[in-house]
Amino acid sequence: MNRAMRRLLEAAAGIAVVAAAVVWLSGGFGERVPPGIAVVETARPRPDGRDAVVERSVGPVVEWASGALASARQTVVASRILARIEEVRVRAGDRVVAGDVLVVLESADLEARVAQAREALQAARARRDLAESERARYERLYERGVATRQRLDQALADAQAARADVDRLQQSLSEAETALSYTEIRAPVSGLVVDRLAEPGETASPGDPLLRIYDPSALRVEVPVRESLAVRLRVGDTLRVEVPALSEAFDGRIEEIVPFAEPGARTLLVKVALPQHPRLYAGLFARVAVPAGTRSRLLVPSEAIERAGQLDFVTAVDDAGRLERRLVTLGAYREDGKVEVLSGLAAGERVVLAARAGD
Repeated sequence: MNRAMRRLLEAAAGIAVVAAAVVWLSGGFGERVPPGIAVVETARPRPDGRDAVVERSVGPVVEWASGALASARQTVVASRILARIEEVRVRAGDRVVAGDVLVVLESADLEARVAQAREALQAARARRDLAESERARYERLYERGVATRQRLDQALADAQAARADVDRLQQSLSEAETALSYTEIRAPVSGLVVDRLAEPGETASPGDPLLRIYDPSALRVEVPVRESLAVRLRVGDTLRVEVPALSEAFDGRIEEIVPFAEPGARTLLVKVALPQHPRLYAGLFARVAVPAGTRSRLLVPSEAIERAGQLDFVTAVDDAGRLERRLVTLGAYREDGKVEVLSGLAAGERVVLAARAGD
């Protein structure tokens, strides 16, 4: 036997050994157990009465809709003028009160304009006073027949022009003072700063957002709800809202249903107002329980459920009094210490409950 043949036979023998080991480990050489219900023992129900009947219950069904918390009152703070930012007095997370100064802009040019407008107004008022004095003097002279009607008309026109000039410069001063007031950007509402979008040294342009503020006392959940369910809801209805991040649930009230269905998703936007809570923040994920009619359920006490890894089991008692270990599928419904069973049991069957401590 040459060397090539010997190597071929050794390889074939190795493969055969590995295959036999795999078959043995998978139970190929043991006795096969047919599928079905495994009878673990023959016995009557527990003598201490620790068993229960699988109940059929008809109750309400909810469909969970997911959304995010948002404030009904949100404000974007922006500048009305083009100017360099000198100071930003708040950061994200700060609480502000309406009227607080949030951002200070460069004001030197505007202060100079205000000063010039005031000086011009002061000069115009002096000219107006002189023109009014001349008007009064020529009226007296005209009454005595010393001045002509033409000279009196000229004095009246000069006085009227001086008064108009004062009004115009008064308006210019008001505009300059208003522009100067825009260099201090104040909080339009009370609330919580959530975004700081500008820093000192940058240039603020009219309309560009500098800060974002929301009112934490007006939080609500905005969720898309399937149109067939949304049409049954009414403004003022109370819905259960869960916030997983806080492991808490709240009773929310529907305050708005947007009367427009999204063509692709076939949903309507429902806005559910939440009560005030110190740990609720805009942007948190939330789930809303939307009523979806009623249906029947099979319920068993949670004490009857045994968990092994990712599987759930119960021990059922058949008509012959034998205990049978059953694999069951559980639903999401939980109430009064009972759990919903989707498969593995039938109504009227009995299940064994876990023994109490000390039994």
